[in-house]
Amino acid sequence: MFLRNTVKTVAVSVALLAFGAQAKTFQYELQDLGSFGGELQYPGLDLEGASSATLTVDQKDKWSPAILTSLEINFPNAPSLSVSNFQVDDGGWRHEATVDDAWVYRQLDVVVDGLDLESLNNTMINIDGYVSEAENFIGAERSLNYDQRLFTVHGQLVDVTPSKIVDVATFTVDGKQVELSLRDNPTLDPNSNNGDMAFVVELLWFGEGKEVYHFHAPFGDESKFYEAYKLEVTTTGPDGDETAISVKIKDAQGMESETHHVYLEDMLRDAYQH
Repeated sequence: MFLRNTVKTVAVSVALLAFGAQAKTFQYELQDLGSFGGELQYPGLDLEGASSATLTVDQKDKWSPAILTSLEINFPNAPSLSVSNFQVDDGGWRHEATVDDAWVYRQLDVVVDGLDLESLNNTMINIDGYVSEAENFIGAERSLNYDQRLFTVHGQLVDVTPSKIVDVATFTVDGKQVELSLRDNPTLDPNSNNGDMAFVVELLWFGEGKEVYHFHAPFGDESKFYEAYKLEVTTTGPDGDETAISVKIKDAQGMESETHHVYLEDMLRDAYQH
């Protein structure tokens, strides 16, 4: 099945990304999500069992502070809640925001606890919503009334930043076409127990189905500031019959790097022989 002399490169097409100096946007969702209503229950407003919670974080580069820009919580039996304009408290671990005209209330206070913006993946956080008791004028003293809590949502943050295909390479292996599609943004490596990141290559092998291969990202958590842009294909071996694949990556300043290389046959074997 994996004969070296049956591997032929057919085509490689490259689509370069535009890299700018603007902040990069990351999206995180709560997994293992738990949710329940609070001490205050308004008739007909069901805030039990939130179905999802998504946080958006902006960060220019690894030297710049990350900023929580928005939070959206979806409820199965109530309109979703969108929150922005967070203020940071408690040494950066607590983020607070006020929402006007939410559901039947004039004003809500939303508090996100446990949010470590320097290491977001796999972080456990807690989100509470309260009916605000502060007057809406400059200089108002704000305090949380725990008897006015409407809901609690908690769970583990997982990076779900959208990615797109930026390069495709096609080969023939054992007489069947194999298509490799490279995605730009790295993701958590499912093969790692240490929270490592990886660049994703989607595989389509005709007659064998679809699988995914993960290239280990070389810079740990800082790899999130890099984007993949090219599948590097090289031919090696004494007879030129061994095909090796690596991923070229680039940060926002244009600094280039490259992952380790993997022989195509080894990639297919790892992906398809579970």
